Amino acid sequence: MKAGISIWLDRPITECVELAVAAEAAGFSEVWLPDHYFLRDAFAAQALTAKRTDRIRLGTAVVSPLLRHPVLLASSTATINELSGGRAVIGIGVGGFEFGSHLGMTVAHPMSVVRDSVEIVRALSAGEAEVRGRVFTATGAKLLWAAGAFPVYMAARGPKMLELAGEIADGVITHGLAGTHLDFCRERLAAGAARAGRAADPCELTMMFDVEIDEDEAAAITRLRPRCTIMAGGAYSEEMIPIFGLERGDVMPLRAAVRAGDSSASSLVTDDMVRAFSVAGPPGLVAERLAAMAGAGVGRVILFPGGGPLAEAVSRIERLGKAVERAVEA
Repeated sequence: MKAGISIWLDRPITECVELAVAAEAAGFSEVWLPDHYFLRDAFAAQALTAKRTDRIRLGTAVVSPLLRHPVLLASSTATINELSGGRAVIGIGVGGFEFGSHLGMTVAHPMSVVRDSVEIVRALSAGEAEVRGRVFTATGAKLLWAAGAFPVYMAARGPKMLELAGEIADGVITHGLAGTHLDFCRERLAAGAARAGRAADPCELTMMFDVEIDEDEAAAITRLRPRCTIMAGGAYSEEMIPIFGLERGDVMPLRAAVRAGDSSASSLVTDDMVRAFSVAGPPGLVAERLAAMAGAGVGRVILFPGGGPLAEAVSRIERLGKAVERAVEA
């Protein structure tokens, strides 16, 4: 199993690059950056990181074609691929609820949004120029240089999007660490692959989650409650509640509080919810949970170690790197 670090671009880009350099030194295989209008620019950060690192892959987790047309996504990622010597990887997803509430967007046909985007990005990176989709079209949009191929991942949570990932993507980025959910993901990916006539397991299962290392597991769980509030109480199908290993009677009050904008919603996040969407505790426990994921068919993890001052964030990455090393050895 490979392990990468997610770096939230809410600090100066120069500091984000230092975190990426620390991640490479700690043995991580890639850094993943979110692309969002209220954060620093992901591709600018990748460009700077490419010049300061030698080995790690540079991923976006994730970019939305509702903010950047797939043609622009293809061009930007191809540029990073060229600059880094072939280390780019793109993660594509529709995006969060805030697009509608902040930008007045209606997200129609999300499956087609993602399918068209993956096809356009793939086509342009392969030197093609014509893709006509339901939502997005690229006609005569051929890149003017040899971009080179790069992996295309999808963000997915529901069964239909997971199946689409199994059908067309190199990997899928999702959330939910319960064994029932990992089984569910593998089944849906396999169904999509079978529908497309792809070989078995063509789409790498990638889990993205927060990590808090602390000898006091209860203290670590407490710190993670706010970071798990939207994950556990956000907008996902109610049929997924037991698949995530949760109880409807716990989730629905949290969901109501989140939708009402209740500032105390995180107090409704249970220990089971934290464990369902994140990993908390001593390094040995973290290593055990990572090893269990590898044994359950997870091919890659993207870990978010939290924020804080730069020196503190670097220290967290270093400690997490040691836990990952223990998991691989196990």
